[in-house]
Amino acid sequence: MNYVARFFNHPEINLITTTVLIFASLYIAIISLLGHDFLTPLHAIPPGAPSENKTVKSTFIIFLLLFGGLFAAKSSNALRLPPLFGCLALGIVIRNVDVLKDFFIIPPFTETMIRKVALAMIVIRWGLATDVKFLYENAVTPVTIGLVTAIGEIIAITIASFLILDISFVMAVFCALILVIVSPAVTVPAMISFKERGLGSSKRIPENVLAVCCVDNLFCVIVFMVLSSIIFTDAPIATTILMNAGSILLGCIGGIIIGLLLWRFPRPDTTHTQFARITLLGTSCIGLMIGTYLVKYSCAGFLAALITSSMCAMKWKTDNKDKLDCVVSTYKYVWDSFALPLLFICLGLKFDFSTLSWKIVLLCISVICIGLIVRALLVMLTTHFSHFNVKEKAVIALSLLPRATFQADLAPTLVVMATPFPDKLPDAELVMKAAILSVLITAPIFDILLNLIGSKFLYHVLPQEDVALENNEVPTENGSKLFAADNLFSDDTKIASL
Repeated sequence: MNYVARFFNHPEINLITTTVLIFASLYIAIISLLGHDFLTPLHAIPPGAPSENKTVKSTFIIFLLLFGGLFAAKSSNALRLPPLFGCLALGIVIRNVDVLKDFFIIPPFTETMIRKVALAMIVIRWGLATDVKFLYENAVTPVTIGLVTAIGEIIAITIASFLILDISFVMAVFCALILVIVSPAVTVPAMISFKERGLGSSKRIPENVLAVCCVDNLFCVIVFMVLSSIIFTDAPIATTILMNAGSILLGCIGGIIIGLLLWRFPRPDTTHTQFARITLLGTSCIGLMIGTYLVKYSCAGFLAALITSSMCAMKWKTDNKDKLDCVVSTYKYVWDSFALPLLFICLGLKFDFSTLSWKIVLLCISVICIGLIVRALLVMLTTHFSHFNVKEKAVIALSLLPRATFQADLAPTLVVMATPFPDKLPDAELVMKAAILSVLITAPIFDILLNLIGSKFLYHVLPQEDVALENNEVPTENGSKLFAADNLFSDDTKIASL
């Protein structure tokens, strides 16, 4: 084994192997994006894919949407709103203006691939931001908060949507699974900002919230994917459950194997290490996410991509002088400049005012509000005997209320899966409307509230001798002082989307 490790660690052998892996991962990612067969890619045209004469028009439309989305995101950010809000609003405007609606038509297959690539970017950034060591050493609090509050909100929204929206029980469960997922697009940047400013550092509030989001997202997404593979199929339930269990196991094993490969290829001391790592991680995760989606086992790809990203973060932040900075900043740029605008524009394009009424809007909002209230109460309850004070509990509760990122992918995915089932399609479309409304309502409101209240309620520890006493200081047990943040919108506190 040592001989094999030394052999592949040789600079030339490592470079050749890394190059082969890059081309292989690029091939898998491109073939997955096109939906073609891996062995005969030039002869297989996937159902629903745009024909050659529509490819140029689709590309031009996507370019225009991307340009408009960037402008909308910057405008929204200037108004102290999340960038995703502007992109979602732009998509809604395009969908409800006849001239624009007739021009900006994206083929269904292309739209699905856009959403899956964006989801892959979310998973990569999520994995890179996950502190596996902290989650392992402090699992009790985040796992308890994440699972108890998520399950409680799922039960509340399932009952509420079944009774208020008058949809089937199965679709009510899907509605709950979609609406309860905490948005990393709002919560994670706020926690990173708090962490950089030292807010809540004495009790590691940012780390705990990020771990809770990880548990919440992982639980809800896996349950959604497994349940959808059971409901939207004609295969026996026992067989489907067994296949899903096997796919989850294979996804975990595959993620570990790919993560170990990326630990060794490329070497951390080569000239183009960061470029090779960024390329390999991105193409591997895109290939995993889309490839498993096309074969109807999305859960395996989701887990594999998340585990791969998390493992890469564990190794890469310690084996070179640049740590993870280059990789993280690159994927942040890709998300902000490409994935976020297209993802939320595509979601907005699903929101047709002609199919809405005030009654539907109010009913959906009532279901959303019930879930938010239940989640907040459960957070306060589960943290009652913890070491957090009331203000810190309020910040934790607020951090779990924004909805945005996964709703933009899972809601349209539910509609696509329900399309072959006429009895389920109307309910799925209503669920998607509720998901869009949840993004429009919760993302801007709780983004502002979280940053405002977090800056006022959280404190950071500073040595007593280094800081002059101020009016808002609070003494701690060890004699140091805790200071509240004074300015919400300081230059170093940009509200950015994940």
